[in-house]
Amino acid sequence: MNDNDISSLYPPPPPYYKYFTKENIARFNEWKKQEAQAQDEPLAPPGELKLLVPPQVPSGTHYRGYGNLWLFEEKLPSLKDSGWKQLYTDDDDTISSKQKIEELHKLMDSLLVNFLELIGVMSVNPSEFHLKIEDLKLILININHLLNSYRPHQTRETLIMLLRKQIESKKKDITEIEDTSNKIKQKIASLVDSIKVSEPGDQHLTESTQPKESLQVQLIEDNLLAGL
Repeated sequence: MNDNDISSLYPPPPPYYKYFTKENIARFNEWKKQEAQAQDEPLAPPGELKLLVPPQVPSGTHYRGYGNLWLFEEKLPSLKDSGWKQLYTDDDDTISSKQKIEELHKLMDSLLVNFLELIGVMSVNPSEFHLKIEDLKLILININHLLNSYRPHQTRETLIMLLRKQIESKKKDITEIEDTSNKIKQKIASLVDSIKVSEPGDQHLTESTQPKESLQVQLIEDNLLAGL
């Protein structure tokens, strides 16, 4: 593999990972027991054991990671929180599905009108095109945000579709197993009948031939089941 093909590498692990040894973990657990029994104010563990103390849960509503802000609550951030102007009036928590559809139609109409206005500006005063570009950008961001609000619904419907496919597949497998089982039972029954009529001159089986016949039937059944 060529080194030039690698655009970026994973960052190395933090240097203090090497202190998480079995000995240090045992010493840290012993220190926690001693601190729990002590009446004084809790102190930091000595030496390298302080690196084993887990960090405190950050306070606030968001945190920064990889250059971006992330919310603690798993929800779609609003346009206002993202620093964009919201073109529709209702909030994301109160807007209904019907209102979303109506707002999407309005935004699509505004998108077409602004595109026509952009063409007119380009034909009259091309130096002012960037204003219309910003308007189009804002409309597209609002459309994208409304579409992203349907992600939970899409996830739920996708899960339902996958479960239905699994149920249909299992029902099909059960039907095939039942059909195969019935075919095997029919073959066994036909073989048993063929053994019974293999000696047409004997009207009555003697006691000495009955164990042999049952043994032959058992061997046939075992061979058929072993071939599955």
